[in-house]
Amino acid sequence: MKKLFTLLFVLLAALSASAEDLQGKLVIGKVFYAGSTRLNGATPKNYMCHLYIELYNNSAETIDVAGTYVAMANSDAAANAWAATDMVDDKEGMAVFKQVFQIPAGSPVVMEPGKSLVITTCAIDHSEIAEGKVDLSTADFEVKSANAAFNNHSETVPAMTLVYSAAANQDFINFMNPGPDGIALFKADTDIANCAKTYKKGKDSGNQYLIIPMANSIDAVDIVYQKTPSANDKRFTDDYDAGFTCTTDINTFNCQAVARKVASMDGDRKVLQDTNNSSDDFESLWNVQPRVYDVKEAATIADFNAIEDGKIVKLTLADARVNAYYDLDRAYYVEDASGATVIKGVNLTAAILLNGYIIGKKGSTDVDYVNVPSQAYEYSLTIEDATLSAYEATETELVGTPMTIAETAAQANYGRLVTLSDVEITALGNGMNKQLKDADGNTIKARDLFGVLSEGYEWPAKATSITGVVLYYMTGWFLIPISADAIVTNATGIETIHNSQFTVKNSIYNLQGIRLNSLQKGLNIVNGKKVVIK
Repeated sequence: MKKLFTLLFVLLAALSASAEDLQGKLVIGKVFYAGSTRLNGATPKNYMCHLYIELYNNSAETIDVAGTYVAMANSDAAANAWAATDMVDDKEGMAVFKQVFQIPAGSPVVMEPGKSLVITTCAIDHSEIAEGKVDLSTADFEVKSANAAFNNHSETVPAMTLVYSAAANQDFINFMNPGPDGIALFKADTDIANCAKTYKKGKDSGNQYLIIPMANSIDAVDIVYQKTPSANDKRFTDDYDAGFTCTTDINTFNCQAVARKVASMDGDRKVLQDTNNSSDDFESLWNVQPRVYDVKEAATIADFNAIEDGKIVKLTLADARVNAYYDLDRAYYVEDASGATVIKGVNLTAAILLNGYIIGKKGSTDVDYVNVPSQAYEYSLTIEDATLSAYEATETELVGTPMTIAETAAQANYGRLVTLSDVEITALGNGMNKQLKDADGNTIKARDLFGVLSEGYEWPAKATSITGVVLYYMTGWFLIPISADAIVTNATGIETIHNSQFTVKNSIYNLQGIRLNSLQKGLNIVNGKKVVIK
């Protein structure tokens, strides 16, 4: 045992000479370890070649990380795992590792303030291969594996040094899906591979792991088993990570990463949260693009609209309908069951349903240019890289939700497709704007903002119904028609049709805006028209 203590003491002394220069500056910013599935049903289904570790310079200083060790904790099942609770007696202050890689020493590897360094096994663009569409062609270092499953390498990306692996055939970053995957950073003047070794707990033969002192580690992150997260699964004692993290989706190959939260901004530099407690410092992100942080997920458009401006968002689309396109702003008005928003930076068409997801930046615009306080906001999602999104588009009917004018003019309806019934239409000012008025005297403006009416189109004095997108334009609420056919002018406004004589292939709604599978007795809304079934 004395020999073990002596070796550890020598290594500890070497660590203390240089690791402190990077402590509090170099952090583990993100770990994509869960993997994903191949696109288009390709086989084998599961995919692990696009996993990576991202280091981050969390300081305002330029740092040199040449020679830094990246160590992977042992990931055995509980019975044979060296956990944090086992780090007592001769292992006090230690941790047990299955692999150690090193950023090449000898030449400076400089990281500017607020910049990342990405380490992966396959530094290629995986966008056309697997879910998440991760592009790692700009990775900084690559583990050059000889394993046929992990040897799709880039000739232009420099190699990491494999210092130690418990299994000779595991010369790639051996992430465990779904965990644990504890990771620690070290700096040492001596070869860390000379640390003492141990077998699996309870074994006296087989693969051997390194026992490395943690006292002068630069950073450590405990990633636990994601299906049943527990402190019992920790590999590092609380002195080095007081908590733990994992992805939130309990399914394997869930296309999620764990990443540090953005605590604040120093100009354009993100300051990542680092309280030495991964339970607080990290969050689970679906978007796994390198060098991207603070990604949010929105299950509905209403959820998206509530997210803070400037965030990168993955918006799930569930029968989200494209209501209209505004050429001047290159904006699509998209609505799902929860609300509506504007999508920019992608080519869509009106009258389609979108299912899948899109990734872009959240924004909002105060559209009240005159009055204070503001009357309305336009929420928007701007797609900067369309290849990161995945959705299917199918044709659909554009049927507005029946409302009264009093109901229509509200922020909750901004961008929604609405049908008004029985309104009088008069010109305002120079005639570009129209006023719609109902029997109760309520008014809202209308305008051909989408350019769907032909030149010389004459607005009727009355409309049985008019279907359009609700917008706050300049200083008032407007209903913007989606087509000339959306302005219906039949004299009675009601068609009486016997059910036995009528077969409909289009969408049908009742007066409450609920979609029906077939015509019902009484009043129906079919393509914006009132139809009575007796």
